[in-house]
Amino acid sequence: MKMPTPILPVAVGQPNTLDRAIMAVAPVYGARRYQARVAIAMTGQYSGAKWRKAALKAWRTFAGSADADTLGDLPTLRARSRDLTRNNPVATGAQNTARTHTVGTGLHFRAQIDRDLLGMSEDEADRWERDFEKKFHLWAKSKSCDITLKQNFYDLQGLIFNTVFESGDCLVLRRIAKRPAVAPLALAVIEADRLATPAVLGADPYIRSGVRLDLDGAAVSYFVLREHPGDFFLTTYLDFDEVPAFGANSGEPMALHIYRRLRPEQTRGVPELAPVIEILKQLDRYTEAELMSAVVASFFTVFIKTQDGSGLAPGAPMPGLEQEADDVVLGPGSVASLGVNESSETASTNRANSNFDAFFSAIIRQIGVALGIPYELLIMHFTASYTASRAAIEMAQKFFAERREWLVSDFCAPVLEWFLSDAITSGVVRAPGFFESPLLRAAWLSGIWIPPVGLVLDPKKEWEGDAAGVALGALTLEEVALKRTNGDWLKKTEQRGREHAKRVALMLEPAILDDGNAPLLPPGDADGTGSESDDDTEGKPAPVKGKPAAKPAPGAR
Repeated sequence: MKMPTPILPVAVGQPNTLDRAIMAVAPVYGARRYQARVAIAMTGQYSGAKWRKAALKAWRTFAGSADADTLGDLPTLRARSRDLTRNNPVATGAQNTARTHTVGTGLHFRAQIDRDLLGMSEDEADRWERDFEKKFHLWAKSKSCDITLKQNFYDLQGLIFNTVFESGDCLVLRRIAKRPAVAPLALAVIEADRLATPAVLGADPYIRSGVRLDLDGAAVSYFVLREHPGDFFLTTYLDFDEVPAFGANSGEPMALHIYRRLRPEQTRGVPELAPVIEILKQLDRYTEAELMSAVVASFFTVFIKTQDGSGLAPGAPMPGLEQEADDVVLGPGSVASLGVNESSETASTNRANSNFDAFFSAIIRQIGVALGIPYELLIMHFTASYTASRAAIEMAQKFFAERREWLVSDFCAPVLEWFLSDAITSGVVRAPGFFESPLLRAAWLSGIWIPPVGLVLDPKKEWEGDAAGVALGALTLEEVALKRTNGDWLKKTEQRGREHAKRVALMLEPAILDDGNAPLLPPGDADGTGSESDDDTEGKPAPVKGKPAAKPAPGAR
């Protein structure tokens, strides 16, 4: 079937007389001229892509690949990002806020295995989950899980978050523990600078910044420097080890490359502060200049001028500053003498700058937008209404939840799998079928990671909302206990039972019995939370069927 002839825009049409004449004399030049005219006419209608607009003439960009756009800049981005987190209060606060609310004191694992798939009863599954949680926690809180013997697993989570925030990525290697532990597993955290390409392999297109890739872009191995290239105490000169990404026989991961992948085919991670490095540095300089101007403007210095030059002794230099013979140092209450025919002039600094706070706040809001942290939380200052502050916290919680899910997926869950694998091999844990079936392996590893306790602006309103959610069936007591206290609802319920029994024995709380057998909930406690009612019976013992009401204990309301 004959294909239809493409219809060109009216402005272009077919080659005109001039086009044909030029093509006849200079075919190549004429064809290129005509193609260029067609390309201009076929340009899209996005204003942002126009080259002739005055605002966009100097804006030259290059559509490079993810690696082309990032790998060359990474060393500089890392160094500047680390400098900001060391010396810039806003950058330090952003990092600390993000880590505190994402990781906190560490994410703890709560096992929830798929007992139906594993063919286990509820009691069997519960016993296995409690046993595994206890053993994993014993390993996680021991510093034996760190190859450097300096941090436990919960501390390493914060270290990983900080490292990726500052440097963009890091590498975690699977090692054998140096000291006896619940499972023979230890983790080695490698900083981003140590992941680099050896000079002799620099021309290999499948080795990108220390990562060897296969044809599909999957990592095959990692080239790790034995020491940090910026270390002043190097004992070796840039010696490398090639670490396989997966075991040759087992096929299990041997290294975790942890970073946030923002584009397809992106091999290395970018520091979180990369989009705001320039604006943070400029704001830092502006703040420092304003601070210095305010300090200088606050000085009060007296100058003494005499006719014969025999004035008072020059003022003493400020503490910590050296003064040359001809220097005059400004300072609070300083007195300086001037020679014959000398005078002093001062420039008004007009301090304090009334616009500083508004400008600073506007820039901080832009930084917060780029980092995904609301302004109120970034500066740790809530001055808006409860509704506005609550909305800011809710938005921040989404940011923290997204970062937490990434950390669990890239670090916590793989480490848990390493632990269970080594624990089964060493006979510490039994999990039939773990190595035989990926489906059963996933069933044994099912569970949740408990996040840090969220911010609460008004505890009364928050708890009332939780109680309403439980009453509607939208929330469970377990979810509320985890969200508010990170606690175990079952242990809390058992403890509440013991406390209630003790208070009933002391006649401090009512005990309602049904025919003297089954204990019921006291009035106003229909949801089982133990909350007191607001009616006139609050704090009074409830009557028991067929028996008079218990007499209140002395001192009870």
